Amino acid sequence: MMLISLAKRFHAEHLEVKLGAPVGASAAEVVALERTIGFSLPQAYKEYLLWMGKDHHGIFRGSGWFMGNVIANRTVLSYLLEETGSAYQLKNTDVVFFTHQGYMAAWFDAASEEADPRCLYVDDGDPEPRAQGLFSEVLLNDMRGLASAI
Repeated sequence: MMLISLAKRFHAEHLEVKLGAPVGASAAEVVALERTIGFSLPQAYKEYLLWMGKDHHGIFRGSGWFMGNVIANRTVLSYLLEETGSAYQLKNTDVVFFTHQGYMAAWFDAASEEADPRCLYVDDGDPEPRAQGLFSEVLLNDMRGLASAI
């Protein structure tokens, strides 16, 4: 079972009662995003977008986890890396799937062609990116962490 399935189950069992069903993007919107960025997205990330990529009032409200944030998130990460003096060089194939208030970001390299890509994370307290695990693990762990605040 892919870990995205575990995130879906966690959401259904612990969050939907409070937040309702998540709002996903359409398949056409995902294809349009791929056209805009110029490359294919990994399967786990596409699954996420179709499931809750437009769920602005759900568990990730207030953060840049959504389909409409992907392009702007690159700019946020670029500034964050520059501001912290990081040696990391942002690649054209890096997909910045998460930012929060300009001081933290997470991303993966879509060129890896992994169905569930390995992610990096950085915040303004540490200039060098840290490995965070697979995209589906990051998704589930973030949900679990935020669920306690709801």
